Amino acid sequence: MLQDTDYAYAVARIRAVEKKLLNRNGIERMAEAKSPEEALKIVLDAGYESAGADASNLFEYEKLLKDEQRKVYILLKETAPDPTVFDMFLLREDYHNIKVILKGEFSDGYDDSILSGSGTIPLNRLKIMLKERNFSDMPSTMRKAVEECTDVFNRTGDPQIIDFILDRAYFMQMKELALKIGNVFLTGLAVILIDIVNIKSFLRVKRLGRAWDFLGKAFVPGGSLDERFFKEHMDEPIENFEGALGCKPYSKLGEGIENFKNTGSMSKFEKLADNYVLSYVRKALFKPMGLEPLVGYLVGKENEIKNARIVMVGKMNGISADAIKERLRDTYV
Repeated sequence: MLQDTDYAYAVARIRAVEKKLLNRNGIERMAEAKSPEEALKIVLDAGYESAGADASNLFEYEKLLKDEQRKVYILLKETAPDPTVFDMFLLREDYHNIKVILKGEFSDGYDDSILSGSGTIPLNRLKIMLKERNFSDMPSTMRKAVEECTDVFNRTGDPQIIDFILDRAYFMQMKELALKIGNVFLTGLAVILIDIVNIKSFLRVKRLGRAWDFLGKAFVPGGSLDERFFKEHMDEPIENFEGALGCKPYSKLGEGIENFKNTGSMSKFEKLADNYVLSYVRKALFKPMGLEPLVGYLVGKENEIKNARIVMVGKMNGISADAIKERLRDTYV
C-alpha cells in the first residue's frame, strides 16, 4: 500500500495548479459580467483552453468546459503514483456511455456526440462489448447490471429501468473501488455520495406516491443510512423524514428537502448536496501529503466547472446576476 510520502511530487504539482482555481469572487465576477463574452473571458483568463474549440465562439463554451475536465484527469493520472485510484470517479463516464448505448439500441439509435471518451473502458471497446454481448472483460458489478438491464427491458419494455439498474451499479462499484484502495477519506466520500443519491431517490419516489418496492430497485447499499431508515418513513409525510434526517450528518440538506416539498424542484437540494460534498473534501486543503489533496483538487475543479457552466447558461439565456448567484455552489478555495 502506498504511503502519504509517495504522493509528495504529485501534491506539489497539484498545489501549484490549485492556485489557479476560481474562488468565490472570481465566480461572482462571472455572474456579474455585462455579457456572456465578458463572463467567458474570465474563464479563459483562469487558464481554460481547448485545441478543438474556438475560444471566441460563445457557443463552444461547453466543449471548452468538457476539455478542461478531461485535462484534469490527464494531469492527475500523470502525477499520481497509482493513477488507477481515479477510476472510482471515471466510472460514471462508463455508466453514462452504457446508458446511452443501451437506450439507443432499445429505441431509434443515439447521438454519438453525447458519449464520453474519458471512462475506464475505451469507448470503441465498450461499444463492441455491448454490440456482441461479450462482457467477459467487464468488472463483475458492471457486467451483472448490463445483463439485468437487457433481461428486464426485454420483459417490461420500460427504458426507465435502465437508469435505476445502472445508477445503482455505478455507486456500488464506486464503493467497491474505494474499499479496495483502502483510503479512509475515499471510502467516506463514497458513503456520502451513496447517502445523497438514496435521499434523492426517496424524495422522488415519495412525490410519485410509489411504495418501497419501487424505491428498492434504485436503493444503493453501502451508505450510512440503511434500508430500514428509509422504509420507516416510506408511508409517513416528508416532514417526518426531514425531521429524522435532522439528527443525522445531513441536517444541512433540510432546506433543500423543504424546497422540494413545496416546489417539486430538486435544484436547491442538489446545490446543498454539492456544497456538503465540497465541505467534506475541503479537509484535503490542510493535508500536506497523501492522496487526499489530489482528490480534493479533482472535486474542487469539477465543482468550478459546474459553476462556470451555470454562469454561462444563465448569461446566454439572459438570467439576472442575482438569480445566477443563487444557483452557484461553494468554491473549493
